[in-house]
Amino acid sequence: MQVFKVSLVLAGAVLLQGIICVTKGTATYASKGNYLPSITLTNQNSQAISLSSLRGKPVLVGFIHTMCKGVCQMMTANMRSIASALPPANAADVTMLLITTDPADDQPAQLLQYAKDQDVQGKRWILATGSRDSIRQIMRIYGVKHEESDDAMMHVMKLFLVSPDGELAHVYPGMKLSPQMVASDIETLSHDGSAATTPHKAAAR
Repeated sequence: MQVFKVSLVLAGAVLLQGIICVTKGTATYASKGNYLPSITLTNQNSQAISLSSLRGKPVLVGFIHTMCKGVCQMMTANMRSIASALPPANAADVTMLLITTDPADDQPAQLLQYAKDQDVQGKRWILATGSRDSIRQIMRIYGVKHEESDDAMMHVMKLFLVSPDGELAHVYPGMKLSPQMVASDIETLSHDGSAATTPHKAAAR
């Protein structure tokens, strides 16, 4: 009977490790997966860029569709607020990455215009498109559902903070996040360099 109770306790602990923890409105993961793989995309300036080349500093990742006039613009505005919340000394220590969910519509010209319209310009801002297969592969890595419905593709209401070594550090509910808290998480990653040391840590998905 004692052995059975111990087994139940261990099983419960394993189950809890798979649950997403929500703390102060922040869904947080610490995943050992590679979230900056060697997948080549094209940025808003028509330049090829491999996600793996972004390692070395934190990367805040969002998914958009430039034709989306509501949610995507709000998510972009949240990323802009996070960038503004960073102290000037740390402003260059993060890459802000927006990936289109519909590469057929969003080519570099559309992404460049979106960057201008949303005031997300500068070296730290990357807006990326790619082949259909590449985008779908990235969406799978980030756990973003891919559906044939354009409306479903346009609304990814999460932001993903990836550590300098490519591990997933935090996932934030995009509509209810605190820019100051995300900025603080970015600063922590910039100094410590590993998802394993970030606050609010939870187990992998």
